[in-house]
Amino acid sequence: MSPGLSRRSPLLQPPNGQRTPPTERRSPLLSRRKLAPTPETLKQSQEPALETTSTTKTEEKPAEKDKHNPFKAPQVIRKIRGEPFSDAAGHLKLWCQFFNVLSDSTIKWIRDEGEIAEVKRSAGDETQVALAIVQTSSRDCGVYGCTITNEYGTDTTDYLLSVDILSGMFQREDQEVGEEIEMSPLLFTKGLADSGVWGSKFFGRIMMEEAHIGEGCSHKACRVKVIYGLEPVFESGTTCYIKVKSPIAYYGVKEESNLVERNLAITQQECRLQNIAREYCKIFAAECRVIGTFGEVLEVIPVHHMYRPANTIPHATVESDLKGVYLRYCLMDATGRLVMRTGSEAALKCCTLQHWILQWTNGNLLLTRMEGVDFKITNIGISIKSKGYQSLTITENPNVFEQFVSQHKCNYYCGLLRLRSLKTQDSLQTPAKPKCSRSPLLHRKMGSSSSPQPSRKATGSPGDQKASTARGQQSHRQAQGR
Repeated sequence: MSPGLSRRSPLLQPPNGQRTPPTERRSPLLSRRKLAPTPETLKQSQEPALETTSTTKTEEKPAEKDKHNPFKAPQVIRKIRGEPFSDAAGHLKLWCQFFNVLSDSTIKWIRDEGEIAEVKRSAGDETQVALAIVQTSSRDCGVYGCTITNEYGTDTTDYLLSVDILSGMFQREDQEVGEEIEMSPLLFTKGLADSGVWGSKFFGRIMMEEAHIGEGCSHKACRVKVIYGLEPVFESGTTCYIKVKSPIAYYGVKEESNLVERNLAITQQECRLQNIAREYCKIFAAECRVIGTFGEVLEVIPVHHMYRPANTIPHATVESDLKGVYLRYCLMDATGRLVMRTGSEAALKCCTLQHWILQWTNGNLLLTRMEGVDFKITNIGISIKSKGYQSLTITENPNVFEQFVSQHKCNYYCGLLRLRSLKTQDSLQTPAKPKCSRSPLLHRKMGSSSSPQPSRKATGSPGDQKASTARGQQSHRQAQGR
């Protein structure tokens, strides 16, 4: 026992026979030190957390690495090759093939650094990808590329199509022998509410007169002569135009059935777009005829569907031959900018038609391409603001609506139709106007102050007036009696 313990009070002394062993005697400071965390304990406690975070990082790293993993990126197995179709009609086929397609991909065809077509490819689909160039000519020459892109990476292949290559592929002979065709008109029996039905077929024969009409490459147009079978739509001996969309991107299967399906879908869609614009233009022309000072009205010519069984790309649109100077009144350039011509009376009326249709559809539909001769309009292009408007399957393009509103300047013909200015924000959100011709008589009926006579609804009947006077006299007598 230490001297200090002996000097303490007896109450603090341990009982007899009990001695605290030396190992049990600990100072309070030592216990506090042991309870406090030491660097060693901190290391031990942090080691499991570091292990868990490292394991989660290692689990997340493979997913990020896969996106940049060259072994999982799609690759070109066969570069672009060019070969003519077997029907000797002058169509060219460009095709290539990709492998290691592990996720849904987008395939884009490019010509001279400009995108011309796009298709979607599902995961695991490694069949050929093809591009059909209709009635290939020297204007189609250039550097073609095909690019595949998905979440794992991208790959591309190029092909140079030159005049020498084309001359070696095709050895054409002028054939004056006609071909048998089938033609079907598109009818709208219920107006704009109808999606259109195909009328009865015409079976006839045509003969090629002139190929490659025009300068554009998006559509291949040719002039043909009607031999027989298309009356009364086209009289025998007259000429008409056949147009085919080009190029057409499709899956290059052996039977080429996918090409025919794509060709059919594009042709029917183009028929429907122009004939819908024709129905709108009919209503527009009816309103214009009421105004005596408007002059000649516009007309969108109808287009029909034609089937050519002997052709690899059998479906095309057919329309009447317009005689005169062919002009482009409205178009969209390569950058998507809207370009409008305003130099002639027909061009100004085309701008008015665009304004009128935009107001009629409450800002949901706009004509973005109009071409033709004088007041006969064809080659119509349509843009919609919201997806699926009027059951149209075209891609919505809201930016072009803003461009038109900022560029359009109301002209004399917009004033004759009393169209509202597009610069105000609420002009495109007005309720739909009544679907009838706009006549001066209608405006007189709609006006509230048009009649010089006062309204009879404001005055009551004679019986009501007598009752009211009697009540007034009775109340006056009661007040005097009080």
